[in-house]
Amino acid sequence: MSEGSNAGLAYGDKDSSRSNNTPIQSNTSDGRSPQLLPPIGKAEIGFPGTPASLKSPTESKARFHAGCVPKQSIYMDWNSVRADKKKHSVKYSRQKKTKSLASFKDAEEQETISHYLNRNKDYLETYILESVPQDVVEKWLHMKMKNNAINVHPKLSYNRPSASHEHSRTTKQMFMDILKIYKEDPREHTVLWQLAKSVATSIGVETYRVYKLFPDHPTFVQHFVIDHTKLPQNQPVPSTLERSDPQQVELVLEVAKKGTSKRVSRFDDPLRFPETPLSLLKSCNSRNKQGNYILYQPIITKSGKTSYVLEMWRTKDRFKVIDEEISGHIVVWGSVALHYCKLYVDKKRERNMSDFLLDVVKAIFEEMVSLDQLIKRILEFAQRLVNADRASLFLVDYRNSELVSTVFDLKFEPGLDLDMEKKEIRMPINRGIAGHVALSGETMNIPDAYSDYRFNRDVDEATGYKTISILCMPIKVEGKVIGVVQMVNKRDDKYFGDDDEAAFEIFSTFFGLALHHARLYDRIMRKEQKYRVALEVLSYHNTCREYEVQAMLLDKEPLNVDFADFYLDPFRFDEFEKCKCIISMFRDLFDMTQFDITTLTRFTLTVKKNYRTVPYHNFDHGWTVAHAMYAILKSDVKERFDYNKRLALFVACLCHDLDHRGYTNKYMSETASPLAAMYTTSTLEHHHFNITVTILQQDGHNIFSHISSEDYKEILGFIRHCILATDLAAFFPNLDKIRELYRSDEAQFSWDDPSHRDLAMAISMTAADLSASAKPWEIQIKTVKVIFEEFYDQGDKERAAGRIPIPMMDRNKPEEQPASQVGFLSQICIPCYDMLYRILPNTKPMYAMATKNLNRWKARADKILFKQDSKKDNSKDTLEPKDGIGDDDDDVTVKNEGNKRVEIIRQESKTIIGEAQPKPVVWNDDEEFAVEQTFRSNIWKEIDGVTWIEEEGVLVASEATKKDDTV
Repeated sequence: MSEGSNAGLAYGDKDSSRSNNTPIQSNTSDGRSPQLLPPIGKAEIGFPGTPASLKSPTESKARFHAGCVPKQSIYMDWNSVRADKKKHSVKYSRQKKTKSLASFKDAEEQETISHYLNRNKDYLETYILESVPQDVVEKWLHMKMKNNAINVHPKLSYNRPSASHEHSRTTKQMFMDILKIYKEDPREHTVLWQLAKSVATSIGVETYRVYKLFPDHPTFVQHFVIDHTKLPQNQPVPSTLERSDPQQVELVLEVAKKGTSKRVSRFDDPLRFPETPLSLLKSCNSRNKQGNYILYQPIITKSGKTSYVLEMWRTKDRFKVIDEEISGHIVVWGSVALHYCKLYVDKKRERNMSDFLLDVVKAIFEEMVSLDQLIKRILEFAQRLVNADRASLFLVDYRNSELVSTVFDLKFEPGLDLDMEKKEIRMPINRGIAGHVALSGETMNIPDAYSDYRFNRDVDEATGYKTISILCMPIKVEGKVIGVVQMVNKRDDKYFGDDDEAAFEIFSTFFGLALHHARLYDRIMRKEQKYRVALEVLSYHNTCREYEVQAMLLDKEPLNVDFADFYLDPFRFDEFEKCKCIISMFRDLFDMTQFDITTLTRFTLTVKKNYRTVPYHNFDHGWTVAHAMYAILKSDVKERFDYNKRLALFVACLCHDLDHRGYTNKYMSETASPLAAMYTTSTLEHHHFNITVTILQQDGHNIFSHISSEDYKEILGFIRHCILATDLAAFFPNLDKIRELYRSDEAQFSWDDPSHRDLAMAISMTAADLSASAKPWEIQIKTVKVIFEEFYDQGDKERAAGRIPIPMMDRNKPEEQPASQVGFLSQICIPCYDMLYRILPNTKPMYAMATKNLNRWKARADKILFKQDSKKDNSKDTLEPKDGIGDDDDDVTVKNEGNKRVEIIRQESKTIIGEAQPKPVVWNDDEEFAVEQTFRSNIWKEIDGVTWIEEEGVLVASEATKKDDTV
């Protein structure tokens, strides 16, 4: 197919309806792209030398649409074209360098090519997209926008760069310039000023200003102070900011609120149009000229708030949409630089803050002794942090609704250690800026104090000091405001900025912790002083008098007492004689060469004084337990306990109930006693040990002063172990452990094992503490009476508090005493003495007497049970016990059939307990304690037949058992 026919396919009438801007969709036979047009012919562009045969009008008509006849034929002589191309190579190379149609000398050629490109924009678009690099396209676009700006403002010669510079300056290069400034000086204001200069240069303005916004104070605006002697493009970075006139920044605030650019004309809105800036008048060299057009461009932060606003002025030419677009694009790129600049500054500030806070922490620990000195020191750090001229701290007194300040109006004096006079200033919590912050818990950054209605001017009027700016921040601990810090007047600037506010917020956390712990430390120190005073008072009243010590030392009358008797009656001695007995037993047990007799006497008399006058847990009980331990230790002829253990056991028994209040541990816990708050377990026992140590620490009372420190530490550990073992809650686990050692045929208990010795000490302490149950009946009856009197006192308090006491502590139920004693003896005392007898065989008298007392209590319980049954049967009672525990008659006379059952139970009890034993018990120390197996098993069978429950440390029969007629 001929070339002409190919052209016909491309430009035939078939496609006459397609517009010039629509890509060609038909395919050519020579394989060319359907979007590419045929090459431009020489005849078409008007080159000379075109053959006449190629100018046939017939062929021309075949190649073009109807009505579109070209001036010349599209067919060209390619040889001529090549020759002409070589001829004009210099011209073409010059054309490539300038890249402008203006380089063509022939105006007709320029018009023809322009006409061709206008008619074939599809070809131009395809060529640009496929052949022209992207950076070149961007440069063309930037040049186009610059040319438009220059054409609009042709007279702004000082603000319009040269053509070559303008052509080379792209958006990318602008951004790189901003980054260069950022690397050289990463301050936010420096980068911001470079950004403003780039925007002003790009769109061509005569002058510009930069406003700084404060989101927390919508009506407060600042602007950068510029040098009026220099042109805008030569302006250095401003170092100061001034507050703008509120009437002149209405449009600035409006733009900041909306966050969009705004074009303003003096002719459209003359009332709101601001005054012409002095810099514009200076640049125009005339006082009569004024700006008529303004473009406002906001700079928005990452949080979406407007931080700065650019105000750009022109005198003649209006701002257009293209100006808004150019400035908006540049500001977007510049905002990225500002954001990373802020990040860099924040990181640098954090590093400096870390070093700063380390100094603060060191100062906190150094000045912890004095609260006022610590507050002063921390305020000095806070002043350094935000560079404030004055500082004050107010503590919140919620009780009186006041703010209290002991460090008020601290002046910035670096390097000087001011000795401030301590004075206290109080003001209502609802007054002033500090009061508002204390109530709201919000930080306040006030750039103009006098414009705030909450500011109290009284202090300024009294002192003559001028308050300009205030930074006031709450100090919180666990979400509660405990204080308010107030900084006044920034020294290197007029106002506190966001950076000061953020830095001080971090610092306030450490300030709050330091202040909180300093107040706690101050309270502890005050409590300690009160404690020392109270201790002196208690020491005076709870320490024996010196004349008592001398009277004891001068009394040489001997005591003819067998202290080794387990059944010794404690009621036969008065308190003075009991103290003499303690010293005598101490002499007999230990080597007195290691002790001072005066110190021992003073210690004994002080221990006696520290027992309270309660019915049972008084000094008489302490003496009884100490004597029981003396008897146990004396019966141990093999001295299985070493010297330190024997000493600890005896002293622990003497002191084991010091300062007992007459109540049980459970009652102390339920009444929220301070002792119960101090100790979670064994409340009273821990307190008894602490009182013991307190007495030993008083002057002239340390009976272990001549003992080595190692032995003293060991003895105190043993004393603590022994006193805590008197808690019945600890007795049952100890009993189970020691029973396990004797459960097999061959006893596994070993005195060489330290843990076994500790168990032996614990069991010995419990046995001595319960020694009243192992005394003869007459002594035990007296002891039980005082025990129950103490129980009844606790029951009376429980009833007064609206609680129902347990029957054992109910004064209105004396018939419960025998049953409770049966449970106490059978479940606690008998097992304790049984184990002690296995460990120390010579303690058998305690076991035997406790067993006999159990028999007597069971008989009394039977009497009460019989009486209750008789009432149920509506029969007359022939047996009336006198008072439940005071009847010593062991014989029961019965006269009716209902009494036979009780009599049978009594007789069985006598047979079981051992009033007539089938085999005698071996009493010798060298032989094992042996009782017939049936004897022990029958005892436990009888005991286990009754259900017992533990209440207040004492075992009593349960209600189900009491109602069971078969018991």
